[in-house]
Amino acid sequence: MNQLKPTTNDNLLYVDSSGTGPVVILLHGWGMHGGYWQGLVSELHPNYRLHCIDLPGHGKSDYDGEQNLDDFVRRIQQTIDSLTDQPFYLVGWSLGGLIAQRLSLDFPERIKKLILIASSPSFVQRQDWPHAMDINVLGEFAGNLQQNYKTTLSRFIALQVRGSTQAQQGLRELKAQLFSRGEPDPTALKAGLGLLQQVDLRTVLPMIQQPVLLLGGEHDTLAPQAALTAAVALLPHATLHVIKGAGHAPFLSHPTETINLIQAFIEHE
Repeated sequence: MNQLKPTTNDNLLYVDSSGTGPVVILLHGWGMHGGYWQGLVSELHPNYRLHCIDLPGHGKSDYDGEQNLDDFVRRIQQTIDSLTDQPFYLVGWSLGGLIAQRLSLDFPERIKKLILIASSPSFVQRQDWPHAMDINVLGEFAGNLQQNYKTTLSRFIALQVRGSTQAQQGLRELKAQLFSRGEPDPTALKAGLGLLQQVDLRTVLPMIQQPVLLLGGEHDTLAPQAALTAAVALLPHATLHVIKGAGHAPFLSHPTETINLIQAFIEHE
């Protein structure tokens, strides 16, 4: 896989790029990095030009003080603009999916189709939105970050594979790659966790006009099936597929099924 680290602008994020063809941008989840897409990329790169972006303060991307969703979106969009001026397909996993939803709203002319993996418009319970985590759970993670962020990340990873039929294998894979690109910036982790606690896109979800594919795991406790079902009802042009036996990272535990669903969605006219 060819690696690209933009150097013309210090504010650009780190990107892994490979393949030729239509452009696909991939955004990972909280505490992770773009390397987690490796298996998916290895299958798709013969037919697509894939760019896996490390979020601010994650992987090999530096942290420039981003605090809110606008900050994250602005820097990611700057990086995307440096990669392509053409419309593209956008894939977002978990927190990356939350950011991808906002990108779809802000730059509708740039995004052909949106693929959300284990992601919903609100990751915490709110009025009329019981399909999510108790906000106190994320609050506890935020408190523990200050004491030992490595232990907090390990606990978060365990939540991602809970209930999956491939739980032990998935846990090993997630842990093995966690610091393969270096350690994330603790302040960036705090900011990203803040997004998961604060952002609620339910009221603007009906404004997303692109075709949307929601991929979920049957046993996902962070973005449960009920949340994805409710999100589909808010989106004008959305399809939901729940992968049996999967948890919060179906592209790792069930790669073939995930890749086939993504390819079919992109190629369908």
